[in-house]
Amino acid sequence: MSSTADDLPVPDFEIDHRNEYAQYLLSDPQEISHYLKQLANRGKLLSAHLDGGKQFFLTALVAVDDDRGVILFDTAQAEALNRAAVMAKQVTLTANLDRIKIQFRLPGLREQSHEGRRVLAAAMPGALLRLQRREYFRLTPPVARPLVCQIHLEQTDGSLQTLHCGVSDISCGGISLTVPMINREDCSRDALFHDSRLEIPDEGVLLVNLRVRKTVEYSADDRQHYLRVGCEFIGLPSSRLAMIQRYIARVERERTARTSGLAD
Repeated sequence: MSSTADDLPVPDFEIDHRNEYAQYLLSDPQEISHYLKQLANRGKLLSAHLDGGKQFFLTALVAVDDDRGVILFDTAQAEALNRAAVMAKQVTLTANLDRIKIQFRLPGLREQSHEGRRVLAAAMPGALLRLQRREYFRLTPPVARPLVCQIHLEQTDGSLQTLHCGVSDISCGGISLTVPMINREDCSRDALFHDSRLEIPDEGVLLVNLRVRKTVEYSADDRQHYLRVGCEFIGLPSSRLAMIQRYIARVERERTARTSGLAD
């Protein structure tokens, strides 16, 4: 599929709004290579938008060469688009990987041969956007491997009380905590929990800053009353966000495999 129609709207790429989406931008070469290889290994289609974006074609990553710092793509079906891709000043590529939008930009493409086939090549991108905003998807952690978050509550005498809270759901925008009712006053809207410790299985412990956005009282199976405290992440670095994204993607893949009967 391709398009050159003059009446198509010009795409508004999120990667052009770096201040708004800064927390979703990856710049570490190893992380960028990791996600590009996932796209290649799983045969994901990418839309390659040339310059302003009115011309585009579908392609797939053929190879990611870390040693040479090069990535290789399938050519377009239309020769006119291959010529346009080589002439373009920039190419913006978009894809979806585990419900997460992937977006990166290249200064241009060139033709070359790879294992006897004609491909398009470019230097490894210096930045990659992995966009999964809070409203897109929330994950309920597995009961068998719960998430735990330690928050620190300042007391009237200046000391800190540490609470070990269960995490009822997690997204790339924040988490919901289960908090005893006795701590209700500590969880008012806009309360800040600095340097909270979020323990993520198979990823490690993250230090995160949390701001309370809402609280809801509920009754648990043990007939006790608790608060569900919805918090947003504040100033979360992209490296820590990537750990959360990997966790969400892994749990979703495991659940999908079990549902389809592919799990052991």
